[in-house]
Amino acid sequence: GRLKGVEIHFEKISVGATENTMMAASLAVGETVINNAACEPEIIDLAKCLNAMGAKIVGAGTPQIKIVGVDKLSGTKHKVIADRIEAGTYAIASLITNGKIILQNIEPWLFSGLKEDLEVSGGLLTQISKDEIEVKRVSSKIKSINISTSPFPGFPTDMQAQFMAL
Repeated sequence: GRLKGVEIHFEKISVGATENTMMAASLAVGETVINNAACEPEIIDLAKCLNAMGAKIVGAGTPQIKIVGVDKLSGTKHKVIADRIEAGTYAIASLITNGKIILQNIEPWLFSGLKEDLEVSGGLLTQISKDEIEVKRVSSKIKSINISTSPFPGFPTDMQAQFMAL
């Protein structure tokens, strides 16, 4: 048989669990509600892709996502959003080396959890177009700061190691 929709409450916010539940629930019978869902940009992007394939998902990017299962999904064309961890790694590398870099094909809002910490440390992130960000060091010395990771829009857990190198 097919999966059946259910209400789910994640004790801890999990991107992987949210993504897998969204995909499974898209073809389940009935409605699935995910409470305490991850709000990362990748969740929103996955919902856009699944909806373009015929899924019925609302609330992506909020702590509660509702999915009404459909009988089948179709193919679609979808441009995947930029990888904010990869882009953040390049941004940090430019600050470490006292260089300047222009990150292309990335929307500036994807840096919301990282921008302030990079600037306090001595960098400058400037939006130069709709999907381009210039990153450069503006301080002669990099300043160490305390960071705390948290779910989006907070500081990304997967950027800890790179920030420590900075």
